[in-house]
Amino acid sequence: MQRRTFVKSALAGTAGAGLLNGGIDTAGAQAGTPNPDCTLDEIEILTDDREVSHVYGAEDVYALGYGNGYVQARDRLFEMDVLRHVGFGNSAEVLGSSQIPSDVQVKRDLYSREKLQAQFEKASPEAKQMIRGYSAGINRKMTELAATGDLPGEFGAIGHAPEPWEPVDTMAVVAYLIGIFGVAGGSELGNAKDFAKLRETLGSERAAYDAYEDFNWLRTRDSHYTSIDESDKVVEGGEGVIPYEEVPDEQLARADAAPGAEIWGIEADVQLSEAVLNGERTGQGIMEGFKWGSNALVVDGEHTETGQPMMFGGPQLGHFKPPAIYEVGLHGAGYDVVGFGVPGAPGVLIGRTPDFAWSVTSAREDMVDTIAVELDPDDKHRYRWKGEWHEMDCRTVTHNGSPVGDAIGGGDPRVVEQEVCRITEEGDEMTVIARNAEANVAWVQRTTVRDKLLTGAFEWVTLGRRDDRDGFEEALSDFSFSFNFLYADDEDIAYYHLADVPDREPGPDFRLPRTDTGHEWLDGLVGLDLGTVVRNPSKGYVANWNNGPAKGWRAGDMPQNWGSIHRAEVLDRFVRKRLDDTGDSLALDDVRAILRSAATHDSVAFGPVPHIIEAARASSDPQLNAMADELEAWTETGYAWRDEDDDGRYDDPGHAIYDETMHELLARTFGDELGDRVRSLDFEPPVTRHAADHGRADKMVTLVDALEGTTNRNWFDDVETAGDETRGEVLRDALEAAADTLTEQFGSPLPSQWLLEEHTSKFMPIGAAKQNEIEMVNRGSWNQVVALDQPGLENSRGIIPPSNSGYISPEELATLQATGTEPDRLTDQLGRYRSFEYRPLPSTRAGVEAVTTTSQTLTIRDPNAGEDGPDEPVGSSENPPNDPDCDGKFEDVNGDGSFDIVDVQALFANRDGETVQNNPSAFNFDASNGEVDVVDVQALFVEEQGN
Repeated sequence: MQRRTFVKSALAGTAGAGLLNGGIDTAGAQAGTPNPDCTLDEIEILTDDREVSHVYGAEDVYALGYGNGYVQARDRLFEMDVLRHVGFGNSAEVLGSSQIPSDVQVKRDLYSREKLQAQFEKASPEAKQMIRGYSAGINRKMTELAATGDLPGEFGAIGHAPEPWEPVDTMAVVAYLIGIFGVAGGSELGNAKDFAKLRETLGSERAAYDAYEDFNWLRTRDSHYTSIDESDKVVEGGEGVIPYEEVPDEQLARADAAPGAEIWGIEADVQLSEAVLNGERTGQGIMEGFKWGSNALVVDGEHTETGQPMMFGGPQLGHFKPPAIYEVGLHGAGYDVVGFGVPGAPGVLIGRTPDFAWSVTSAREDMVDTIAVELDPDDKHRYRWKGEWHEMDCRTVTHNGSPVGDAIGGGDPRVVEQEVCRITEEGDEMTVIARNAEANVAWVQRTTVRDKLLTGAFEWVTLGRRDDRDGFEEALSDFSFSFNFLYADDEDIAYYHLADVPDREPGPDFRLPRTDTGHEWLDGLVGLDLGTVVRNPSKGYVANWNNGPAKGWRAGDMPQNWGSIHRAEVLDRFVRKRLDDTGDSLALDDVRAILRSAATHDSVAFGPVPHIIEAARASSDPQLNAMADELEAWTETGYAWRDEDDDGRYDDPGHAIYDETMHELLARTFGDELGDRVRSLDFEPPVTRHAADHGRADKMVTLVDALEGTTNRNWFDDVETAGDETRGEVLRDALEAAADTLTEQFGSPLPSQWLLEEHTSKFMPIGAAKQNEIEMVNRGSWNQVVALDQPGLENSRGIIPPSNSGYISPEELATLQATGTEPDRLTDQLGRYRSFEYRPLPSTRAGVEAVTTTSQTLTIRDPNAGEDGPDEPVGSSENPPNDPDCDGKFEDVNGDGSFDIVDVQALFANRDGETVQNNPSAFNFDASNGEVDVVDVQALFVEEQGN
């Protein structure tokens, strides 16, 4: 079935007419023309009043995936379509030219359609079966919506008709959401720019090298809070900063070229973030702000009132509307799980079963190396690798902005050409990310998980069919993406810090781009082999907020990562306080309270504020001392974000004083050395960004170290002046400048009057919905709070803001555009989220039935042995083959509805053709060697003669 034909018939209302009454799915599994008399499967869908569905009755993963795809398309079809276009790197064609930076990144760093299809074909039969079923379920719902004129209104608004869903579309979504956000590292080019700036301002390479260690240390700092307590385990990571004298001259020489780096393959004026230019993996365009952040807590039964473990999970993936995640329950084919997956792919990634619960946070492991290679001055496509010249493999792609999308966005459509180049060395394909044309240097990136996409993703999905901790660990034993898993069942708790990390050949500085001669991966560690695992820890709980796993472990190449202060300390402080207050006997309400406290208190202020107060007290200025009074009062609250009188302003003037003083202090401390390379603070969260720099420390660690006096360099001494400035002077100057700004801002010199308007967390619309804002919170994009082995819906709760549904009908879109009124379903969980209330998260059939408001039964076709047949004709036939006897073999090769000698002739003539060779299971009639050849023609002839 051709994609355009599908859309044409669906939009005309001629496809799927029998589906609306629950009939056989004639769109089916995209399996050619399967026999409608083949085995049927029934699945049941139970849905609550918030559009959260549970799929029951599936006997195989095809049917389970089918139900998953069907309900997801009901609620998120437009978002799913957006995500597949983002994943293919052609989203500008749908949404407009503002998406070109995202498409440039995807085309450069991820995979072509052909590569994605190849990865799908290599996947396990079970993974392919689930994805094929998922695709078929989407297509059935898409056909139903099209037949009744109810496709999401956004499609008509932008003049874009959705094409049928194919398995490769799911591959594109997974590639983007895991390939961009499940792979960390690759910061070396940006690091080299920072190092070059320090060398310029300090006037000495040696001084710059020593100073740069204050920002980037490779090994987890001894003072860093780790999830595995030192008393349980120390895990040596084997990486650290080498002495300046040992850094190879060639590496330092090529680092000189970094400031002149420009993105590879783009000649047009395209506004790209420096992160994209440097090869760092961050969301762009409509997905800017999507990331795997997250916090989680698991507590053992010795510290709860029930005697069994409790947990909460708070995966932070940005605030989107609808969310970039999707809640669903899957019960069948060995699965019995509820939680969330992602739009565009089947399965549950975080959630619970009747036996255990788990959550996931980003592990921030360095899995990417940036390598500087020499280019031929006469041919930029020739590069030198270990003394020999090689040719790059290049192709040109064209990005076309949608005229409709650009008109809606108020811009002009653009056409941008991009050259995408790869090299293959050391057995791995590497991406060319940037070059300095004058220096004849290019930078390429090598990742540990290139082409390992679906294996890791499906290992993750299978957690939903495991029975216990042993099964959970078996599924994750070789997990290769950069995530932490926190686990709890009725007896055990555990923490797993996982990734696929290389064992780098010692010699170069791992913070800077390596050279081709200085880059070598000896081996690597994957999954549980990292050793960063703890089971039933001695302190009785594990808390994680993207902090380091264990003392001694590597910190990677990211600046200010896993240093002296971290937001996880705030989470841990609230855990310990509740344990003290309850006598080590937490109730589930206490776990909820810990989550709320961590979400509504500043995660970083505890580091710099004591030093700011000290400096203010050292002054005789009454205004500065009054500022210290307010900061001390705020400190007493634990740096809470309070607005108890609900006037839209924070109750504590210390909040405003902190914000403004930190802006001044950061610029005055590092501006003379780093100039515009100082990373400015965002205290008002941009759209999607949770609590921004009120919720993370990665711009402030070195500042706090400088205030503590533990840095190599005295950062308070201004390199641009002759004198020797001191810490106290810089702090006082920052306070005075902040006081002047705040006096003007609030129209009063009295710090007690400096009541800042509340910061807000903002939800990015993906589609036509309105943007929502709530008071700033630093919590998950989805939350679950669970008391293990406890009956009743009150012991298993969850929330997904603003809603699980993103569906807007054409009529609702017209109303929205005319009146500004949108359907309540788009925000039906936002109120509860805002007030820290939760909905039931049922894991048993009885619990699901207790909250069900609607039910539906779907009859679907079982695709025999789990393999699709071909959806393309053989030879010159206009009809695809079909399976007349339901045995999984497509004897009607010619597709004319009968099995006769003509089909034998067709197989013989086309046995080496693409359709036959791409579907070996459908035509392997001999079944002796797994291939399709003349022996299968003979076997089909024998079968036809006996027919």
